[in-house]
Amino acid sequence: MIVKKRTLPLKILKNNALLLRLPPDNSNIPDIKTDLAKRMAGYRGEQSLDFHLSKLSEKDYYVFHGVRLTNGKYYFQIDSLILTASFALILEVKNYSGVLYFDPVCNQLIQRNAAGEEKGYANPIEQANQQMKELRKWFNKRNINLPIEFLVLISKPSTIIKTEPSFARSLQKVKHVQFLNSEIQRFRQFYNERFDTKELRRICRQITKEHQTENLDILACYKISFSEIKTGIVCPSCYSLPMKRHFAMWYCPKCKTTDRDAHYQAVIDLFLLNNDVPASNQDFRDFFNLSSRSITVKLLHSLNIPHTGTNKGRRYHPPPNYQNITDLNSSTTKPPQ
Repeated sequence: MIVKKRTLPLKILKNNALLLRLPPDNSNIPDIKTDLAKRMAGYRGEQSLDFHLSKLSEKDYYVFHGVRLTNGKYYFQIDSLILTASFALILEVKNYSGVLYFDPVCNQLIQRNAAGEEKGYANPIEQANQQMKELRKWFNKRNINLPIEFLVLISKPSTIIKTEPSFARSLQKVKHVQFLNSEIQRFRQFYNERFDTKELRRICRQITKEHQTENLDILACYKISFSEIKTGIVCPSCYSLPMKRHFAMWYCPKCKTTDRDAHYQAVIDLFLLNNDVPASNQDFRDFFNLSSRSITVKLLHSLNIPHTGTNKGRRYHPPPNYQNITDLNSSTTKPPQ
């Protein structure tokens, strides 16, 4: 059973909104594009799990994607977590190609591509091991006596994995993703059941309740001022802006597309780029490039945007679960009806 679905990481959504709304000559664009490409590659690697997880029994396996918990001051995040009645399994997914060499001396992962170029990364075995320690602390504080295992999964079958003979035992924790199910069965044979279904579901509810979505000020990350952001409605067809308001429709001067609900994505963009800060009617008017307060009220009302206060004191809040997007293309679609 998928308890927490996989969604696009928040920074991907914010980077995408930022790229659509920065002037093309902005000096941050190359860094944002590089960051976005890396994170999308990682997300695609995580998606490679889905086929294999779909083969697991829904009544015996409870799956969380992108769960983020805390033991106090700091948070720890797990790519995918599987709970069973006998063990918990942390999955750290890497979407790397070429040759991967696990260097035991420097405790580092070195990737070599087809051209012979090398790139270094933090050792994912150590990353997953640290996540396991944090989850164990979290379990202990809540009297959850459940063994924890971890695997580092390489999403591409063609990727070659190497290390020194003396370090080969550590690579037992590193597998290509197609071997996930056989590893799960091996763990299941090794551990005895400790919880019944009722208790396991209670733990699932507790994880769901304590999960905290990461939020970050994307403009501060790149030292960008909000005044640098291009306002207006982005065309859902050609992604140019701004669209024009004409007879209760949005019209794109560039590709001639018309759309009744194109302002929905602008609402989302404003909350993504402004760190979920509640927005006034004036804020939306400025962002939509509209002069009419009444038209803006009607547009926001049509989307059923949550709000507090009245008249000039009214503030609009982010739509519930608006960040739970699984496909980047869906971030520019019409709002749910």
